[in-house]
Amino acid sequence: MLAPFLIMVTGSIEPRSDSTELFIPRYLLDRDQLWQRYLATKYHGVDDLYRMAWNDPDRTLEETASTLHDAQDFAGIKLWEEFLAEVQPPDPLFAVGFLRPNARMPSTNVFAFRDWLKEQYGSLEGINNALVTEFTRLGRIQPPLFRMDGAPTPQTPLVVAFVEFAKTLPPSQRFGWDVGGFYRANILPRLIGLDIAAYNSQFGTSYTSYAEVPFPMTAPEVAQEPWFFFVSQLLRPDFVQITPAGDANMARSGLGREEFIRTTAQPADLRVVSIDTLFADWAAARGVAGARIPQASLDRAAFNEESGFWRNQFLTLNYRLVIDEILVHGRAITNTIILVVLSVGGALIVNPLAAYALSRYKMRSSFHILLFFLATIAFPAEVTMIPVFLQLKEFNLLNTFGALVLPGLANGFSIFLLKGFFDSLPRELYEAAELDGASELVTFWNITMNLSKPILAVIALSTFVGAYGTFFYALILAPDPAMWTVMVYVYQLRQTVDPPVVYASLIVTAIPTLLVFVTCQNIILRGIVVPSDK
Repeated sequence: MLAPFLIMVTGSIEPRSDSTELFIPRYLLDRDQLWQRYLATKYHGVDDLYRMAWNDPDRTLEETASTLHDAQDFAGIKLWEEFLAEVQPPDPLFAVGFLRPNARMPSTNVFAFRDWLKEQYGSLEGINNALVTEFTRLGRIQPPLFRMDGAPTPQTPLVVAFVEFAKTLPPSQRFGWDVGGFYRANILPRLIGLDIAAYNSQFGTSYTSYAEVPFPMTAPEVAQEPWFFFVSQLLRPDFVQITPAGDANMARSGLGREEFIRTTAQPADLRVVSIDTLFADWAAARGVAGARIPQASLDRAAFNEESGFWRNQFLTLNYRLVIDEILVHGRAITNTIILVVLSVGGALIVNPLAAYALSRYKMRSSFHILLFFLATIAFPAEVTMIPVFLQLKEFNLLNTFGALVLPGLANGFSIFLLKGFFDSLPRELYEAAELDGASELVTFWNITMNLSKPILAVIALSTFVGAYGTFFYALILAPDPAMWTVMVYVYQLRQTVDPPVVYASLIVTAIPTLLVFVTCQNIILRGIVVPSDK
C-alpha cells in the first residue's frame, strides 16, 4: 500500500518517472537537475524556444543539466543591462517565460496572469466585458499564443492586456524574441541540413557550428537567399520593417504591407527589427562587434538567486492548480459540505428508526422486511440509475440536493447492521424505562442511540465516504456546474490535465477522508469490537 501511495505523491510533483530516485524527484537532491527543470519550465518545454534564446542549435533541453557550470559572460551581462537602460526596447520584443503552450499542465505565469486580470477588472464578468471574451471560469483563462513565424499577432484586447501584464514581470521571467537565434537554431538546419559542412560548402564559409552564422538587420552579401526566404516567407511580419526604397516599391505595387512582404518585396526592401538586431547595432556603435544577448549567463545568474523559489514552485504548482480549480472557484466545497451533512444526518435518523422498529417490535413479518432490505444491496447502483433518474425528473428534483440525498437516504445494509446491534442491547434497560414511564421517543434517544455511538460512527463514516466520493451519480442527477461537488470537479478536471495534476487532485481529495478516520478511529474500532464482545 505504501509504494503506490509514494508513487502517486512523487508523480504529483515530478511528471517524469525516470527523473526520480527512491520516490524522490532528483531536482530535490541534485542542483543540476533543478537547473534543467528550471530551463525546461522557463522555455515552455519547447526545444525551439530554448535554442532561439540561447543561440544553441546543437542541444536540446534534455541535455542542459551540465550547462549550469559553464563560464559566465559578465561583460556581456553588463553590456546588455546598459543597452536596456539606454534604449528601453518595446515590450512586444520580449517573450514571457514559465508558460505552457496548452492548459493541461499548470505554469507560474498563467496563475500570475489570472491574478493580474482579477486585480485589474475585479471579477470574471468584468474580465469578459473588458476583453470581449467568454470565459466561463477564471481557471479557463489562458494567455494568448505568440509565435516567431506565421501571421502578425492580432491586437485583441486579450493580447494588449497580456502585454501590459508582461511589463510587471521581473526580467528573469522574460527573454527576448531573438530572431537571429531562431534563424540559426531552427531555420538553417532545416533549409540547408543539420551538418554545418553543407552550409560551408554552399556559401564558401568555414564555420564550425550554425551558432557562428551572423544574422544582420539587412540582407547580407553572403547567404542572402536563406536570409531573405526566412524574412519574407517565414518570419512574423511584426519583426519586419520596410526600408525607404521598399516603401516606394510597395506604393507602386498597390499591395498591403503583409502581402508586399510575402510576394513582391526584394531583399533590399526589408530589414529586421528585433531585440537581438537592435542590441547588435547598439553594441557595434560602441565598438563591440557581433554582440549577442547573453541569455545563458542571464539565466544562470537568475537561477543562482532564485533556485529556492523555483524549487518550491515545482513542488506546489500542481497542487495550486487543483486548489484553484476545485476549492477556490465554483461551489464545489459548499456543495460537498451540504451534501455530506444532509446525507450523514439523514442516515443517522432514518436508518436507526427503521432498525429500532424491527428490533423493538417483534412483528410477524420482521424477517421478510429485513430480507427485503438486504435484497437491495444485491443490485449495483447502476441498475437503478435510470429508474431513479426518471422518477426524480418527474418530481422536478434534478439539480437539487434532494436528488443527491433522497435515493440513498435509507440503506438496507445499515439497517441490518443497526438491528443486529440493537438486538444485543440489554432488554432490562427498556423494561426499566417503561416502568419509569418513559415515552418511546425518550427510550429510543436516551437508551438506544446513546449506547450505539460506536456503530453509529461506523454508519456515519460509511455514509460520509459514499456521499463525499460519489461523482458519476452526482453528475447524472445534478449536471448543472453550480451543483457540482468536489469529486465531480475532479472527474471533469482529469479530462483536461496531465497525470501529475490528476495525482495531486487525488491526494488533495483524500485528505478529508483521512482526517475523519484519524479523528474517529477509536470510536470506529469500538463499533467493530463491541458487537462481537456482546
